[in-house]
This record gives sequence, structure tokens and C-alpha cells, in this order.
Amino acid sequence: MRTRTLAGVTLILLFSLALGAGWAATRDEAVLTVQVSSAEHEVVEGYFTLGANATIMAKPGSDLYKFLSRQRGRTIKITLTEAGKPGLSTLER
Repeated sequence: MRTRTLAGVTLILLFSLALGAGWAATRDEAVLTVQVSSAEHEVVEGYFTLGANATIMAKPGSDLYKFLSRQRGRTIKITLTEAGKPGLSTLER
């Protein structure tokens, strides 16, 4: 009886993991783990290198700029996903 219960619980756990992996595979996203680096003169201009494959420019004074400045020399995880439906921009007078 105990062996059968253990086998049933194991089967349920494996099924749950497979189902979760299937859902994760359908999402359109990219997860990057990168080290943030930047020389002093690049920081002033807002340029940051993310690992070996990407460079990003952030407007000095913006929240992104402040975050990247604090993270220089550290490894961070970045998740890129679709924002959803694009909205129409409106100009106010």
C-alpha cells in the first residue's frame, strides 16, 4: 500500500512539473543573467555594458540610469517580455 501511494505521489509531482514546463515554453520571453559594467566616462554619458552581448544607453537621471549605476560590477537578471497591445499615443495641447 505504501509503495503504491509513493508511486502515485511521484507520478503526480512529475505530471505537475511537466505541465509547468509546458506553460513556461509557451511564454514569449527571454531571461538574461549578465554582469553590468561601464567605464567612468561611459557612465557620464549613460552607456552600460550588459555581459558580452549587449550595451544599453539610459538617460542620465532616469530610474534605469540610477539602477544600472548602482549595479556596476554586479550580476543581474533581466527578463524581457512583450508589453501587450501597443497603445496609440496622443498629443495633448
